[in-house]
Amino acid sequence: MYDITKLVEKKVFRELTRRLPTPKQKKRGRKRVLKEALLSGILQVLVNGVAWGKIADCGCGYASCWRYFKELQRRGKLKLIYEELARKKTDVVEGAIDTTTSTSFRFQRMTGWDGKHKKTGTKISIFSDKNGLPADVLFGKGSRHDTRFLSNHIEKTALRRKRILNLDKGYTSLDFRREMRKKGTKINMQTRTGDYTAKRGPKFRFDKLKYHTRFLVEKLIGWLKNFWRIRIRRDRLPAMYKAFVYLGLIIILLRY
Repeated sequence: MYDITKLVEKKVFRELTRRLPTPKQKKRGRKRVLKEALLSGILQVLVNGVAWGKIADCGCGYASCWRYFKELQRRGKLKLIYEELARKKTDVVEGAIDTTTSTSFRFQRMTGWDGKHKKTGTKISIFSDKNGLPADVLFGKGSRHDTRFLSNHIEKTALRRKRILNLDKGYTSLDFRREMRKKGTKINMQTRTGDYTAKRGPKFRFDKLKYHTRFLVEKLIGWLKNFWRIRIRRDRLPAMYKAFVYLGLIIILLRY
C-alpha cells in the first residue's frame, strides 16, 4: 500500500475522504473498492504528475481511480467542495489577483500562446484573500490578457466586502480603477512611468506597506504549481484539468 503521507498530511487525507462521496455497492457484481484506495491513486497523479497507468500499488487498479475521478468531475463535486471551503475560510476585505500560465500541449481547447512567458499554455487567474488563501479561480487561454479576468473575479465574489485590491502593473486600467472606486474598493497598484499623464488632479495613491502583502498570492501560485499535474497540463479535456486544479485548491484550503 502506498504511503499517503508522502503526498498530503494525514488530517488532510481524512478530511478529503470524509467530504468525497462513497462509491455505491450494487446488489450484483464485484465488491466496490475502498474510497481511501481510490483517493490514494488520484493523489499520486495530482502530486507526482505520473500517468494513470503508472500509479504505484494503492489497493486498486488505475482504471478504478480514473473512473472515480471522472465521475467526480462529471458531477461537479470538486468544484462544489472548493467553493464551499472558499466561502467559509477566506476573507476578501483585502486581497490580490495574479495569473500564472501552465505549460500545455497544443490542445484544441483552452490553450494559447503566452507571449510574455514564450510558451503555449493554459492561464489560471487566482484571487487570494488577506491570508493568501484562494477565494476564487478562473481559467482561460494562454493568450488571454490578465485584465480580462478582473470583472469576472469581482462578479463571482459579489456581496463580499472588498476594501483593498493589490494588483501589479500589468493590470493598469483607468476605467477599472474608477469602477472599483465607486464600489468602495481601493486599487493599490504601483504605476509605470507615463501612466495617467493626462489625468487632472492628484495621482492615484500607492501604499507600499499594503502592497507587500501581495507576495501571498505569488506564494499561493507556488503551492499550486507544486502539484505536477497542474504545473504541466496533460489533460486534453479542459474539464478534467480544472478538476485537478480544484482538488489542489481544496488541499491548500484544508491545510489551514
